[in-house]
Formats: sequence, C-alpha cells, structure tokens
Amino acid sequence: MQKNAKKKNAAEPIYKPYLTGRAMSALAARRGVRILGLLLLFAFIGVIASGVFSFNNLALRILFNGIVLAFCAGVMYTEGSRQGENDVAFAEIALGRQNDGKAVTDADKDICYHRMKGFVTALIGAAPFVLIALVYALVAVKQRYTLGALPSWVSAYETQDEIGQALAYYHETAALTLPDILRVAVRLFLFPYMNMLGNGNYEKLYLLDKLSPLLTLIVPVFYGIGYLRGPYLRALVHGNIRLARRKQNRSQRKAREQRAQKMRKKPEQKELI
Repeated sequence: MQKNAKKKNAAEPIYKPYLTGRAMSALAARRGVRILGLLLLFAFIGVIASGVFSFNNLALRILFNGIVLAFCAGVMYTEGSRQGENDVAFAEIALGRQNDGKAVTDADKDICYHRMKGFVTALIGAAPFVLIALVYALVAVKQRYTLGALPSWVSAYETQDEIGQALAYYHETAALTLPDILRVAVRLFLFPYMNMLGNGNYEKLYLLDKLSPLLTLIVPVFYGIGYLRGPYLRALVHGNIRLARRKQNRSQRKAREQRAQKMRKKPEQKELI
C-alpha cells in the first residue's frame, strides 16, 4: 500500500518539444575548459589519495582507489546532468520563440540541447590529456630494474682494478628522454589506476602505458552520459509542476466543499431555533 501511495504522489515526466542545437560550437570549447580544470583537480586529488591508499593488500588498493575514481566520475556525471537540463530548458524557450516568428540566432542554437554536445565538450576538455597519453603510448617501452645506490663502505674497493670497473657500472646515469618526461605526466593523470597495480609490476604498468589514451577518457565520458539525462530531468521538472498544480487544485476544491457544507448547515440550525 505504501509503495502504491508513493507511486501516486511521484511526478511523472512530461516531455515537451525543444529546438535541437549544435554539438560542435565555440560554447562547447569554452565549457571544455571547465572540464580540463576539473580533470586537473582530479589529478591532484588522485596524487594525494593514492599516496594515502598505497596498501600492501590488493583488495584494499582496488577498493579505496576505486572509490576515488567513482567520486571523480560522479562529479562529472552531476555536472553533465545539470548542464544538459539547463540546455533543454533554453531549447524549449528557443522553440517557442521560433514558433512565434521571432529570430533565433546562431548563439542561441549553440546553447540549445544536442545529445552529442556533452561528449564533444568532454573530449575537448580531455584533449590535452589524451594527446599526451597517445604520444606516450606510441613511444613507451617496458621499464627495467634499476640499480640502487652503493653503501659507503664499498667506496674503498672502487680504486682496485679488479673490482672498480664492475662497481663503476653503478655510477652510470641514463639521460632524461622524452618517454621519461611523458611517463611522469601520464602517470600523474592515471595515479589511481597505477596505484591499483602496485609498485614494481612492470608488465602491468607497461600495459597501463599502452592503454593510457583510453583510460584518460573514462572519467570525462561520464560528463557526456550525465548530459544525456538532460531531457529526462527537464521532463521531471514539468511533471513536478503539474503535480504541484494538481495538489493545489485538490486542496482548493476540498476547501470549497468544506465552505459549502458549512453554508448548508447554517440554515438548518436557524430552522431548529
């Protein structure tokens, strides 16, 4: 019974026609800057959270770093949903103006809802990350084991010809190359994924490097998914408005019936007197 009552009181979505806009525009590019800013913020959060959630237990690493990724994706989804609803609302007004014979400018069409606009905006915002990851994926090589520093007591043996030449290998340093620079940037973006794998797993890290262009798109794509909910969220607004009007009309009708009953009772009381 309670579930049926809740269904009756719940608003049903009412879809209204709207003017379809354009997916690619200067406005989408400007919105992409906001997406870029969010991604930079997420990278900063990922670095901090990954340092905190560097557990030895694989299950715990996956759990807590997964929560970080879910939070970032949720923020993107919410942002896309909000923007999609606003664009549908503007598109409904623009269609009404067009039907009234008023001019609808190109700038107005840029604001109007288009189902692909969210994905285009997300791609524009993530483009710097994707391009860097793509270049690194093409030049990435599998990391090898690196030698550590020699203890101080070994330095006495470096002057001996038999041992010194072998120990000299520990002092050789490799030049900083483009893949090294790109690796730092890409893994900064993908810190939660890298933290799930753990340190020293060079085989899986190499696979992560090769898949980095796709991994950088996982969080931004939730903006486009959220944007697709714009028409539904706007329809719920219309449904809530209709539901509120029905409740108001019902309460007003009930109040009129109560006043009418009181008016009928007054003459009966006078006759009794």
